Amino acid sequence: MHVFLSLVSAILLGATSPSPVQISTCEVAMAAKTNTATWLNAFNKRWAHEDSPPIEVQPADLEQAEKDLNYTFPAYYRGAVLAVGLPRPTIDLWDAIDKQSDLPHLGDFLTPIEIVESVQGWTPSGYPADLVPFASDSGGNLLSFRRSGFSDAVYLWDHDFGTVQQIAPCFADLLEAYCSPLSETA
Repeated sequence: MHVFLSLVSAILLGATSPSPVQISTCEVAMAAKTNTATWLNAFNKRWAHEDSPPIEVQPADLEQAEKDLNYTFPAYYRGAVLAVGLPRPTIDLWDAIDKQSDLPHLGDFLTPIEIVESVQGWTPSGYPADLVPFASDSGGNLLSFRRSGFSDAVYLWDHDFGTVQQIAPCFADLLEAYCSPLSETA
């Protein structure tokens, strides 16, 4: 019934309706909230094109980025990207966000090399030293983790205003926010 209502809602709102497979993938992830890799996989299946598989992340590449940055990525993030890879979302995600959400327009998950390059390139322009990015939005702002503490809370650094705002209490919650409510009307 939930899938039917989701499809009806999407049609009434004029959105491209998601396939039942996409919706059910998100529902499976909702049932397994503790598994961040399940959320990342659900995000990939919902928002990336099926002909564009996630970019594989090698443990050695992630370890090199950690060494270069003198930082250890949160375990949930690390496990998820090593298991699933880095999705490349399509414009469908942006369209869904524009219709019903204040979430950032997630553009790309950054590869380990891109993470290091982003820190090196943006720090002279005001990127906070206590942040490490893992993704960018459509405006070039960086979704990041804080270096301090053992939290995987997600922050958005706005390069235009130099502001930092927490946008999710953890990486899994960020993925859930992009997957669950948007899949019902996208």
